[in-house]
Amino acid sequence: MIILEISNNRRAEIKSCVISVLEEYGQPFVPVKIGNLIRSIPYIKLITYNSQIRKHHITYNELIVDSETADSYAVWNKTQDCYCIYYNDMAPNVVNSNRVRWNLAHELGHVILKHHELCKLHKLFRSGLATNVYNYIEAEADYFAQLLLVPHVVLYAFKVTTEKQLKDLCQISGPAAKNRFRDYKQWIKQINGNDDYDKPLFHYYYNFIYKKHCLTCGASIIQSSGKYCPICGNNTLQWGDGKMKYTTKIVLDQNSKAIRCPVCDNEEISPNGNYCHICGTYIVNQCTNIGDHYDSCGQLAAANARYCIHCGAPTTFF
Repeated sequence: MIILEISNNRRAEIKSCVISVLEEYGQPFVPVKIGNLIRSIPYIKLITYNSQIRKHHITYNELIVDSETADSYAVWNKTQDCYCIYYNDMAPNVVNSNRVRWNLAHELGHVILKHHELCKLHKLFRSGLATNVYNYIEAEADYFAQLLLVPHVVLYAFKVTTEKQLKDLCQISGPAAKNRFRDYKQWIKQINGNDDYDKPLFHYYYNFIYKKHCLTCGASIIQSSGKYCPICGNNTLQWGDGKMKYTTKIVLDQNSKAIRCPVCDNEEISPNGNYCHICGTYIVNQCTNIGDHYDSCGQLAAANARYCIHCGAPTTFF
């Protein structure tokens, strides 16, 4: 590793690593719960500076001198093929600025990208590596951290338009937010819904982005469009988790038609008709606001929808 610029191919590899880590160990939530994510990885142990001071009966300054950093570092146990990530949980300038979150994501990047194994070192000391090699692996770890902590698809969905909004949403430090907002503005200029990284990332965060709850009935739903509650029909939806989950045993096909009749349980449904040939029930759930008037709707609805999310009218399943 003698180059300092991260190639496009390597960036694609790092993006793939981020997706894999999120899908296997993460929770679709922003700000990313980085501590929980690391603790869920079986071959990584998370250790605070404070616990090390108490365990080894040393001072804070002695620990900083020994570790060669006031932020964080990772140690590789080659024999057992496991890692320990040590992080500063004591310095106010680190903890209060959310820099500690970036430090943890950065060290996780070193681990996931196998920098210790590539360098054949149990610890990545600046003094133990050539300057260009050290700078390169630091750049890769930072790139991993920014992808992990600042998902552009979530910023876009939440209509983030300022550096402060990004900082508050992702809970990163001011300097980091400044750099990430600059990158985000560049990303928007070339946004691509079919991007090999952004597309799976959007699917990963889909339920988080579109979760809503109704202030009237307390329903908790996943709804990407429409302003009306499908349960009570009121225009009182807010982003976030609700108190109640409305489920149904009715299963619909891609055209919102029941696979089995919800009234008589007939499962011999004709692909050409919308009525049950046993009991005569209309088996397509859709908005009942249908006609020749200018504000007619008729949109298809989810299996548990009792009201149309687009106009608020009752559905056929109501």
